Amino acid sequence: KKYENGNLRYKGEFKDDKPQGLFFFYYESGELQVEKEFFHDGAAAATHFFYKNATLQSSGLYVGKLKDSTWNYYSRDSALVMSEQYHKGKLNGTTKTFYYDGSLYEVKNWKQDLLHGSWKQFFIDGSLKMKSSYKDNLREGEQTFFYANGQVYYNGFYSDDIKKGAWEFFTEEGVRDTVINYDE
Repeated sequence: KKYENGNLRYKGEFKDDKPQGLFFFYYESGELQVEKEFFHDGAAAATHFFYKNATLQSSGLYVGKLKDSTWNYYSRDSALVMSEQYHKGKLNGTTKTFYYDGSLYEVKNWKQDLLHGSWKQFFIDGSLKMKSSYKDNLREGEQTFFYANGQVYYNGFYSDDIKKGAWEFFTEEGVRDTVINYDE
């Protein structure tokens, strides 16, 4: 199939109206945009998206027309910036986000497209910056932020995404500085 300007839109083969094997999709300007390799009688496709400069933008698996398994996303200069896990089109599992240098920035957990489970952020040197958790897309339980030196910056508790009880704030040297009570 072609664009109105005559450039190729996509090419591939069908068998019994189902895509088979490799398909190539192009930007209107002519560069390769997507490569899909269909299998399971056209029901699934290993997919690679490309920037116009031909570097990989993202890759993953479609089952039907829904994202499934692990999807990875890359910057224009090929650095991995995020990895997500899907099941039948919904985030299910772990999402990891990375700093430009490849070190881990954040890990979130998902259950059926809802944030559920631990949530952590890290400084670029790998030390813990923040730990918290979600339950059914709402913050739940203790949340703690840290200074780069490892000392606690502040901590407190959430219940149904609402701050509860005493939240304590500390200096970088570990001295308690402020307490805010959210139950009053």
